Amino acid sequence: MRRPLTPRERRGAALIVLALVICAAYWLLIDSWFTGPLRDIDEQAEQLRSQQQRYAGLLQQGDALREQLQKAQQDPASNTSLLPGEDPSAVAADLMQRVADLIVSHADTGAGCSLTQRMPITPEQEGGEPYRQVKVSLTLECGIEPLMAILHELEYQRPFLFVDDISLRRDANAPLKGGAGKLVAHLLVRGYLQPAQIAQIAQAAPVEQGAAAEQGAP
Repeated sequence: MRRPLTPRERRGAALIVLALVICAAYWLLIDSWFTGPLRDIDEQAEQLRSQQQRYAGLLQQGDALREQLQKAQQDPASNTSLLPGEDPSAVAADLMQRVADLIVSHADTGAGCSLTQRMPITPEQEGGEPYRQVKVSLTLECGIEPLMAILHELEYQRPFLFVDDISLRRDANAPLKGGAGKLVAHLLVRGYLQPAQIAQIAQAAPVEQGAAAEQGAP
């Protein structure tokens, strides 16, 4: 049989219950209706201030970036970082051949590498996009060593190319034991076409240089 609570224990239990009721009332009536929304507003205001400061800094750099872009567009040497040509289909075919030649150059590296499938992709031009994209989808069967070399050359050689997506799986026909096997790699490679104005500048530069040389010749 449980003993009855002493007056002191009853007062302690009553104080505990009262504290719980006050906490619940505060959360239901004050925090959820007033404090919580005010805290969310403060967080949103802080995010907006941070965004405003970041965009203000970008706007301050706008003139310098536009000047640098204009100089880069007027520099005939800059065309080497973009894919030559104006027809996206022809450029995509040239890009596929360029990648195929790169793969052939690494056919005997390590476990070897071969191109099993290739397909051009010409995405629609988005509004405000100054450079048109050309993409090719590739399927390779490669050892790790030649695959790493191919990816490195795709990323760092000119014209500049970007590997947007890559997926790897083990070749089902590869031996489970023994020497190094091959991986089946699916790549999505992206490049950019030269704008018409840059192509015209690049074509005009050798003509101007030749004319200057003729004028300077005795």
